[in-house]
Parts: sequence; structure tokens; C-alpha cells
Amino acid sequence: MDEEKNPLKKKRNNAGFTLAETLMAMLIMLMVTAIVAAGIPVARNAYEGVVLASNSELLLSTTLSALRNELGTAKNIECKDGGKEIRYYNPSAKITSCIFLNDEKATEGIQFQRYAAADILGNKGAEGNRLVTWAASNKNLYVTYRSASFSNGIVTFTDISVNMEDGSRTDLATRDSYSIRVLSYE
Repeated sequence: MDEEKNPLKKKRNNAGFTLAETLMAMLIMLMVTAIVAAGIPVARNAYEGVVLASNSELLLSTTLSALRNELGTAKNIECKDGGKEIRYYNPSAKITSCIFLNDEKATEGIQFQRYAAADILGNKGAEGNRLVTWAASNKNLYVTYRSASFSNGIVTFTDISVNMEDGSRTDLATRDSYSIRVLSYE
């Protein structure tokens, strides 16, 4: 009897995959997955490196802008302690201020203080705040400079660099020197 005429007889279907073909497909998929999984940490590290470099450049730019804003209209500028401290009078705020590099806590970077009166100027340290606030910077980065000088109406900072707080990376973003022309210099 014909297969078409007998509905009880099963048709033999030769379409489909053999066990060997299925195993080979699974092996290929496993190899592709292993290659992709091995590339994820490399891609993540590259991404973190790019983000760190970007954050470092942004922090350096923000710090330089803050220095320019503070010192651009300053009066009576004095560089002390081998260029690690800059004292000045801010005419717009009508207050004496100080920018200094905190050597005791190197991870704090450039510090900033405002004083109510000139007679407390020798009291730096615990009262200092970061020049660029934590909110405006990445919390594990800080900016330092080697020295500052003031001559002919120009404040010059040397070797400005962004470093990681844990000390694992230094000089993430650098400037050999940065000069600010003081507008109110006479």
C-alpha cells in the first residue's frame, strides 16, 4: 500500500541535524562566547583609561579656571614658602585669601583659604579647603604644582599635574607652566 493511502504508516523525514552537527555547532558557539568573554575585561580597562584621562583633563582645566578667577583681579600678591603659598587681597570679596600646596596631606592637592582679617594669615592647615570642590572633581583625583612666582603682574605656576589619591598613577594630565596676568597690577 502507498504511504499516501495508509495514514497509520509514518513518513520517514530525513531533514534535520545529526548529533555530530549539533555538537559541532555548540562547540563553535562555545568558542565564540569564550573569545567575547575574554575581550570584555580588555574593553572595560580601555574604557576606564579613557574616562580617567578625560576626568583628569577636566579637573586640570577646572583648576586652572579657578586659579584664573581667584588671581585675575587680586591685589598685594605675595609668594611665600618657596612658591608653595600665594597670599593676596581679593577686592571683589574684600577679603584676604591664600592658595597653597598642602605638603602635610599631599593627596589634598591645591588648598584654598579665605581670611576674615589679615592677622590670621599664618594659620593655614586645618582651615584649608580644596580649590576645586569634591563636587566639581572626581573624588580620587587631585591637582598639585611645584612652585608659583609673581613678577611684573604675572603669576606663574610650574609643573601642574593631576594625580590619583591612592598614589597609583601620577601625572595623568600636566602643564609645564601656567601664567595668569593680574588685571589690577599697577
